[in-house]
Amino acid sequence: MWRGVLTASLLAWTPAVLAQDDVEEEAPPVIQIDPPSAPQEATPLPPPPPPEDDLPIPTLTIDRVPPSTSFEFAVQVSYGSVAYFQDAVPPWVGFGFRGGWGKNLGVHRFGVGGTFAAEGDFGVHTLLALEPTATWDFVSPGGVLLGAGVGPALMYTNRNSTVETVSSFEVAPSVVARIGWSQTWSRVGRRLFVFLEPKVRITDEGYTPLVAIAVGSGAGR
Repeated sequence: MWRGVLTASLLAWTPAVLAQDDVEEEAPPVIQIDPPSAPQEATPLPPPPPPEDDLPIPTLTIDRVPPSTSFEFAVQVSYGSVAYFQDAVPPWVGFGFRGGWGKNLGVHRFGVGGTFAAEGDFGVHTLLALEPTATWDFVSPGGVLLGAGVGPALMYTNRNSTVETVSSFEVAPSVVARIGWSQTWSRVGRRLFVFLEPKVRITDEGYTPLVAIAVGSGAGR
């Protein structure tokens, strides 16, 4: 009888021991340990901004391209001898309009111009002159204007008297010189100018001198 009890005890104890062996044979968990990383250098902070008083003021510079051509318009007042009426009329005031166009070569300008002027004591001794000229002008960077011109003077004269009215058309050479001031006043090349212009007309009666003051505006040099 005791053998049967012993056998039963062994049979009951064996599965427990086997189960315990299975549990003990399970592999332990593997823990991954990363190697320590190399120390990183600290990034320096940017310098603080300067105070507002030290900030530079932004500026914009525009380089104006010198124009290749110029044109101008002006009004003028003249004073001097009235051609063909020097014996009858003393030096007189005249008025006129003028225009011009030229090609710029550095500080020089070569071109053409024209003036329409009315002179004399109108209604009695009247002179209307149209004067095309070939011109040269020099304009310094500081604004000094020097120039000269030559061309024909196409003149219409009219003399009224108590007896008769005499009209004629005359052509005479004319020579002029200029000295004055010219200055640009905008980025697109607009300019103002004023100059004094002595002039001589050479007629059959001799030299007819006068001087004109012109004020105008244009573009270019």
